[in-house]
Amino acid sequence: MTTLHAHPHAAFDRYPQLVCDLIQEFGEHGIDAVVERFIDAESADFHWDGRLAEMNLGVFEGLDDTEEAFEQVAILGYFRGRYYTANCLVDRERRVETLFGLRHFENFESAEAAFLASGG
Repeated sequence: MTTLHAHPHAAFDRYPQLVCDLIQEFGEHGIDAVVERFIDAESADFHWDGRLAEMNLGVFEGLDDTEEAFEQVAILGYFRGRYYTANCLVDRERRVETLFGLRHFENFESAEAAFLASGG
């Protein structure tokens, strides 16, 4: 008898609820394309909200003359059944502004090692 165990981090994955919500709103026909469109449009927010850990990397001051400064933050998270690392720029209220350097991993250990290396 085979027993399947869900990884504990799967509870943080917003993807299943996103699919359910979009099916309720738009129906099942063409849902894969609808889901992809939403993820593309809101990728930074999905990844920021799905973070399991974050590490402040310092202040990032814009290249223009605006006074707004952003904090650069490395994140480790779980979304769509996979681990990821990325860097984000967040504002003073800790709202994500930009996501860059997104990398996916099949297991927690590889993602954690990349996350910890990003702070050095």
